[in-house]
Amino acid sequence: MLDTLLKIGEWQSQGKSEWDRFLEFPKVERKDKNGNPVQNFTLPIILDLDTRDVIIDQENLREYNEKDVRMALGNKMKGSNSKAICSSGISKRLGRIFQSFFGKDGSMADSGNLIEAIENEKPSLLDDHLKRLLTELLLLKEVFIERTTDPDKKTINIKTINERFGLSRNEKIVFLETYIKSVDFGYHEPILFSEISNYRTFLEYSYFGDREDEKPKKAKQKLCYASGKINEDVKELNLTTRYSLNKMFVTETKNYASGFDKKKFSINYQVSVENQKKLDYASSYLLNQGYKIRIANLDHVIVPQFMQNSKVDLEMALEGMHKKSDLLFNINSLDEFAKNVNLELDDEVFWINFIAFESDGNFFKSTEIIKDVSSFHISKLLKAFNDVNWEFRETSFVDWDKVMTEYDYDSKERVPRNLNFNSVFKVIPLRKDKEKKNKALELFKTILENRKVNIEILYDYFVELILCHYYRRYGSYTNVQQSSNDYFDFAVRDSVFKYHAFIQFLKKLNLIDMEDSQTNPIQGKLENKYDQAIQEFFTKMSLNTDQKAMFYLGRMLNTVEYIQKGKTKTVIQKVNFNGMDKENIQRLRISLIEKAKQYNAMGKVIFTDNEFGKHFNFNAWNLNPQEAVFFLLTGYSFGVGAQDAEEITEKGTL
Repeated sequence: MLDTLLKIGEWQSQGKSEWDRFLEFPKVERKDKNGNPVQNFTLPIILDLDTRDVIIDQENLREYNEKDVRMALGNKMKGSNSKAICSSGISKRLGRIFQSFFGKDGSMADSGNLIEAIENEKPSLLDDHLKRLLTELLLLKEVFIERTTDPDKKTINIKTINERFGLSRNEKIVFLETYIKSVDFGYHEPILFSEISNYRTFLEYSYFGDREDEKPKKAKQKLCYASGKINEDVKELNLTTRYSLNKMFVTETKNYASGFDKKKFSINYQVSVENQKKLDYASSYLLNQGYKIRIANLDHVIVPQFMQNSKVDLEMALEGMHKKSDLLFNINSLDEFAKNVNLELDDEVFWINFIAFESDGNFFKSTEIIKDVSSFHISKLLKAFNDVNWEFRETSFVDWDKVMTEYDYDSKERVPRNLNFNSVFKVIPLRKDKEKKNKALELFKTILENRKVNIEILYDYFVELILCHYYRRYGSYTNVQQSSNDYFDFAVRDSVFKYHAFIQFLKKLNLIDMEDSQTNPIQGKLENKYDQAIQEFFTKMSLNTDQKAMFYLGRMLNTVEYIQKGKTKTVIQKVNFNGMDKENIQRLRISLIEKAKQYNAMGKVIFTDNEFGKHFNFNAWNLNPQEAVFFLLTGYSFGVGAQDAEEITEKGTL
């Protein structure tokens, strides 16, 4: 993985200045989601000591260009406890620019962070000229606050300027640069603050170290752990950049690096100066150029790994990896999925590591890693998902498009989705109060790392999902799609068949730990399309005798529930959704028979009751209670169309 990061870093460093890896470039959108052009602006902020004014004028807006960041040295934030030393930056850094010159907003500070940082790090650079200038600028503090403060939130915010300028949604201020104007200090015309000599020298010292010490001398050769080679310029890995993949290498021995000697991190994390640059560039590229993906509602960065001697085109390979990852984890239409599922990457062998992280853009904390997912395995996953999608669409026992239809907020229509990890995530119930234990992520990690899933875990998840729908616990399970009381049956149907499809997906990959039974198809053609659908289902899903018994009990439950349509209390309330042992099953059967007799409808349940009795073996019952609920509700929600209940009722009276 490190070898590939070095290759990406080397590729990204080509043609870049020494400053680029420390500069923060804004994320620029050229078009909105509807294809309309977006205008991006650079806004000069002029600190005018002659007029004691802070000039923030719409007339000064100009089209943003990357060279603005390089000219103004819009540097990235350093460590979380570091002083603000930026005079320019991306628009959301307006508050940090204020802190650099005036101190923390709302405080009674008599100096800004910048003067304090210079005094602490390199006081010799704080000559009389720079010190007097920074001190004089404090006179503009209140004016700056007045020009930039959100009146509602009482905080310095770029939105205040946007609103004052009356900018539309497609007009965005993306970069801010600070100018100084003062005749007394020799600045007759506004000058970029980054052009003030000692300030620029201080930034160089802060980011590059003391260059006066870089005189040629015999250095001790050390091992660079990033490349595995011996170099002379090997130092401890610099971890001051807050939003960086390098933060994976933690130095907090108490919680995250308990096996390390805290006095030896300089040895454990040593890299050459050149490789430090490459790692910085690679991190910036992957985090800021879209190589992130949401897996189980958590941000992950895609970190590739190629064969050591690979000559792959990095840009094409990374784009292809991202596209395949997108198909696995994001919302895609069924047609889009099928169109792109066979995307090839020139037969290049690679692996992907998905690193889960927490961040607000100002820090980076890695929390989990899905390791060594091979290109072959990714292709198998995509093919299996695609195959299951189309196989279920062609069956007679379920209307798969209806099961997979979701509301699309962009088109404002309901559209069929494909089966992938994103759709599976929505049926793995995650309690909001147990956010640190992400069961969906654990499940997906198991599959991606090519390890088998225990089927009983899926039955447990299913039962919890049904309890969520039945008792409407959507406030506690925010990843579960809500359904109204009137649509409980549809919520059950969708849940049941998504789980069946997911189990078939795992079977195709040989990644499920379960016994597979064989169902022999009935000889001859069945006349009733309902019987045909049942037989097709039994064969395709490989149901065993116990599972068939629960299926028929579920059909019986459906029939009696239909007979009681319109009643306040119905037989569905007699189901123990937590799990049903054989005693629960017998009691439910008795209740169904009694209700059928009460409504003079025994003829409508006699067939399914006979089938249940034929398959139910009280003395050798092997289903666990959660599995029993799953197949009970499979039968309950089984159908061949919207008129299923009427057809079944008619069949039962023959």
